[in-house]
Amino acid sequence: MKNHALLMMLLAGGLLFASCDSKAEKKEIEKNTVVFAEKDGEKLQMDIFRDAADVQSGSQPVFIFSFGGAWVGGSRHTGRKLLKDCARQGYIGIGIDYRLGIKQLKDQGVAIDSSNFASSYSQAIMMGVEDLYDATRYVIDHARELGADTSRIVICGSSAGATNSLTAEYLLCNSHPLATEKLPEGFNYAAVVPFAGGIWLADTDTLIWKRKPCPILAYHGTADQLVPYGKVVLGDGTFGGFGPDYFIPQLKQMEVSFLFHQYHRADHMISGWGDNELAREEMQRELGRMLDTTQHLAVTISEEYYGPAPSMEELIKAWQKATE
Repeated sequence: MKNHALLMMLLAGGLLFASCDSKAEKKEIEKNTVVFAEKDGEKLQMDIFRDAADVQSGSQPVFIFSFGGAWVGGSRHTGRKLLKDCARQGYIGIGIDYRLGIKQLKDQGVAIDSSNFASSYSQAIMMGVEDLYDATRYVIDHARELGADTSRIVICGSSAGATNSLTAEYLLCNSHPLATEKLPEGFNYAAVVPFAGGIWLADTDTLIWKRKPCPILAYHGTADQLVPYGKVVLGDGTFGGFGPDYFIPQLKQMEVSFLFHQYHRADHMISGWGDNELAREEMQRELGRMLDTTQHLAVTISEEYYGPAPSMEELIKAWQKATE
């Protein structure tokens, strides 16, 4: 595994956004559930996780997680381990529902093929983005009662949820009508954390940023068979997908902070990174570096394997051995 020294430096000494210690596991985490929107006859809910001791402590950063599932399945509950960890680190951790556009079409009996693939998936992504914006707006509108610092809202997702999050940031930076309608003028997220996600847009074969995006902490396998690592244009040029191998160089050119984990020969299993404890601990440290506004970082961590990429279980064992 290459760049092992850098990985261990981050694990051992990365700047934390909030303090982390061995007592964190003992903290009592509260969960409340609220409805933040109602669309298409569906009540969209968010689970709000907080350290019970922090509820009255004032403004806290916010971490919003969108689940994966190809816009056809999944549940906000899948992010609870990650969100509880975030709450232990001083965040308000929020897991959200969003409408599943592909599931809606299939429930209506619509068969998705080459003739409607691009339009179906671009519509599903825009629905997910809209619902993420609505969840964000709920946090902004209820900041006082939540104790939320709206200048420090981080969005994160897995697979489809990661794509929703990245696409939401791109549209926001380009003043898309959906963003300007839903979010206050001048608002931006504090960071985006995509686990195997990309920016996907209709009628686009290149990304042009009107203003700089927020810092991005991206995790992606080079052999991802579902969400491309680089760039792909589908549907006769009507649907463009842009993975980190495409947009990370753009961030560097714009001097936007990023930390990019690229896993050579690893596939879409990286979408489940938030499910393993060691990866979550590492992410918290790295996110702290992204949110430290005194630092301007362009960091790429490359893990490469001689032979087939290991499974998730093998990676966890390797990390545990390295930290003994």
